[in-house]
Amino acid sequence: MLDRMGTWMLAAALTMSGVAMTAAPAEACGGFFCSQVPIDQSGEDIVFTYDPLTGDVTATIRILYTGAAEDFAWVVPVSVVPEISIAPQDLFDQLRWRTNPRWSVNWSENNGNCSPYYMFAESDGARPGAGASDPSDDKSAVEVLAQQDVGAYETVTLKSDDPEALYNYLNENGFDQPEESLPLIEHYVQNDMFFVAMKLKSGADVGEIQPVTLKMQSWEACVPLILTRIAATPDMPVRIWMLGKARAVPTNWMHVVINEKKNDWFNFGSNYNDIVTQAINEASGRAFVTEFAGELENTDKMLYWENRFDLDALKEIEDPAKFVQQLLNQGFPRNALMQQLLRTHIPMPQELIDQGVTERDFYNNLDEFYDVLADIDFNPVAFVADLQERVVEPLKDAQQAIDDNPYVTRIYTTVSPDEMTRDPLFEYNSDLPDVSNQHTVNAEAICGGENDEKIQKIIVTFQDEETWELTGPFDPWNIEIGDPDPTEPAAKRIELLGTSGPPTIVQPWMVDAVDRDLDNLEPSAVLDGLASSVGTTDTSGSVMGCSGATQSLPVLGGFALLALFGLAWLRRRREN
Repeated sequence: MLDRMGTWMLAAALTMSGVAMTAAPAEACGGFFCSQVPIDQSGEDIVFTYDPLTGDVTATIRILYTGAAEDFAWVVPVSVVPEISIAPQDLFDQLRWRTNPRWSVNWSENNGNCSPYYMFAESDGARPGAGASDPSDDKSAVEVLAQQDVGAYETVTLKSDDPEALYNYLNENGFDQPEESLPLIEHYVQNDMFFVAMKLKSGADVGEIQPVTLKMQSWEACVPLILTRIAATPDMPVRIWMLGKARAVPTNWMHVVINEKKNDWFNFGSNYNDIVTQAINEASGRAFVTEFAGELENTDKMLYWENRFDLDALKEIEDPAKFVQQLLNQGFPRNALMQQLLRTHIPMPQELIDQGVTERDFYNNLDEFYDVLADIDFNPVAFVADLQERVVEPLKDAQQAIDDNPYVTRIYTTVSPDEMTRDPLFEYNSDLPDVSNQHTVNAEAICGGENDEKIQKIIVTFQDEETWELTGPFDPWNIEIGDPDPTEPAAKRIELLGTSGPPTIVQPWMVDAVDRDLDNLEPSAVLDGLASSVGTTDTSGSVMGCSGATQSLPVLGGFALLALFGLAWLRRRREN
């Protein structure tokens, strides 16, 4: 079992009900309350910044939650009291849009109209410790170290030597936790951890839930998955963006490069996620693929720039309709948070609700309700204060993080509960090349035979000049090829990456042995052993000659953030 003292561990105990993979809205009109078109935002998203010279690490975590506001609770074990702040959803939207893998085909124009160029589990056991004396009456058993309001959240940092006292304190103070969490709390208490608990302020709405940034000092970036097994889903997507000065790599998980022949090039890579999952499974289920690595272009105004917003002008506008129009003119984000701020500061009159007026009709057409708005006690200064704290400052901070860390690495995996046996660690390797998210092949369509409107053959040329022939006939308007070679592996390469130098190839017959060693040894030792084991065909042992017992729980140190992937124990309050 590896000693990970000094490691920031962003853990994931996905044991909450009320958590959902919600979709972010896309605007289809000119107001803040527009029709909402879902976009794909499944999985878990985390943005790291990590400076290995100073040990400064921040993790910005996207929180997805559905349910009643009073049921929201987030509990995070940490080794030191962190700095807590809120972050903008725009950070995730921009990073995702700018780094998404894209697949395209350049068709030759040599064959006229033949070418598509013209077309295009809840536990039922008793709670551990049940029946023991209740220590909650001893208020000294739980020490409150800090209390802080951050955005719409109330936060408290706690310390206790008694896990059951801490468990009871959380439930008695509105941070309700499931019974299954007590053994995990016991574990972190035994490791002398503090606990940060968050809930929404009284009167706050779930629309005010924002991403959260935790800043601490550590010497390693890690995302523990072991505790996520409690309620994780099969092949759960995990996306990590590492912001820094060089390419980030997983060191104790393997790395795969997918076999692009398996990709559905003619349908914009629609089977990409299936290929990634298959490739990762070929690497014992514990591997990542790098989807992008490099400096993003045109980031100086990605999230914020000087004078983007004129808050002083807004403070002077006492007419709610003109205030909202100015918000739109200045380009304030059109998201759930802004909608909730509008509800708070310009509440929709009950008489309009009784008449059946919708929020969209009201907030997008405030001028039409001039007479009713006259009765609203509108305070533009208070509205601007909320905008400053909840919108402007988070955008400034996120922009500064991008400016200070121009190199972005997007690392992706899909992972199932039975594969969550080792917590992935990340470092930087400045010797590795950039990775583009733009994937293109050249294709030539060849027609002939009795039906010239059908494609008889497609010749595909990949970037490395390898060619690939597909025999038709194919419909130019709907090219369906399936998997051209189901027996071919999805991983073009399986490799192990270090903090310097090129990748070390892991041959298929060595995958299981390497995976076992990564459970028990330092990644650098496994990498050295792998390099000296080239040519072996032994699949039963270890590349280091040691046993391959799987660790069941890591030695926790540094920052153990319980519950990244669902993000903490978001737990719906138990009904009385």
